[in-house]
Amino acid sequence: MAFRDQSDEALVQRVRSGERELFGVLVDRYKRGIANFIGATVRNSSETADLSQETFLRAYAHLGTFNPQLGKFSTWIYQIARNVIRTYLAKSLRAPQLAELSAEHGIETAFPDLSRDADPAGGVLREEAERELRAALAELPERTRTVLALRYFDNMEYQTIASTLGLSLGNVKTLIHRGKIALTKKMREREAGAQNALSYDRAKRGAGALLIV
Repeated sequence: MAFRDQSDEALVQRVRSGERELFGVLVDRYKRGIANFIGATVRNSSETADLSQETFLRAYAHLGTFNPQLGKFSTWIYQIARNVIRTYLAKSLRAPQLAELSAEHGIETAFPDLSRDADPAGGVLREEAERELRAALAELPERTRTVLALRYFDNMEYQTIASTLGLSLGNVKTLIHRGKIALTKKMREREAGAQNALSYDRAKRGAGALLIV
C-alpha cells in the first residue's frame, strides 16, 4: 500500500518510528481545511498562513501525545488549531464579542455552494462570493462561526464537529441551523449596504453632471 493511501493514524505511527518526512503527507491532507478553519476567524491572509503553520508545528512537536484510542487524528489537529486561534485572539486583544443567537424562526436558508463543481467557469465571481461570505461569517459569535466553517468549508460530519469542539450533537445541529439564519441576515445587510452605496455614488455623479451643464 502506498503511504499516501494509508490512514492518518498509520502515518502518525510511522512518523513516530522515525520516518519524519511522512508528516508532510498529513500536512498536505489538512493544510487547506486548517487554513479555512482559521480563516473563518482571522481574516488577514498572512496571519492565517502563520497560524496554520503554527498549528502544524505544534502538532509535530506534540505528536507523541496523540492517542488514537481517544479519537481521530483529524479531531486532534483541529483542537490544536482551535487553541492556536484562542491564543492569537487573547494576545492581540481582539477576541470577538459574543452576540446572542437570533431567535428568528422559519425555513432554513440554503448555504451558498462555493465549490468549483457548482460553477467551473465562475472563478472570479466565486472568489468574490467567498470573500463576502467570510466577512459576514467573521461577524457571528465564535461557536456559531466555528461550526459553520467546519461544516461548509471542511465538509465535516455533524458528529465529528461535536467531537472536535466538545459539544453535543444536538447543540451542533442547533448552532448550524441558527447560524445559517444569522449568516443569511448578515449577507443581506451587506448586500443592501453595497447597493445603497452604489446608488449614492450614481446620484452624486448625476448631480455633478447637472452642475457642469
